[in-house]
Amino acid sequence: MKYPTFWLLLLTFGSLLLFPFSAGSQSGNVIELVEAVMCEEIKGNVPQDPTTVFSIERRTAACFTAFDPVPQQAVVYHHWFHRDTPSARIKLTLKPPRWSSYSSIQLRVEDIGPWRVEITDAQGNIFHVLRFSVTE
Repeated sequence: MKYPTFWLLLLTFGSLLLFPFSAGSQSGNVIELVEAVMCEEIKGNVPQDPTTVFSIERRTAACFTAFDPVPQQAVVYHHWFHRDTPSARIKLTLKPPRWSSYSSIQLRVEDIGPWRVEITDAQGNIFHVLRFSVTE
């Protein structure tokens, strides 16, 4: 083959594009994050009003995540950071065959500024990072 390195890189990065937020072993116990969104509220386990800017007047910021597949019961965490300082670490249990869950925080005047939520597995591997801001 004339360009073996090109094809190897294409296969490697192509698979990252197809399966960007998965964690697990090679034995088929892969948990895949299929949706991650910041929103103002959750109704009927559905995120409402997705946003990246929250007003403290709304008083709540929610992080919604959905996983599919979930081959076996597993634990994930939502790590909330305000200005790069840990604010909350919320443990969520996932159950087969697919699962969605969320965590939320109550907003105060002291919370104005940049935030992020790191979604990780039990070993600390990051599925995804969501960034947002809190304003007056």
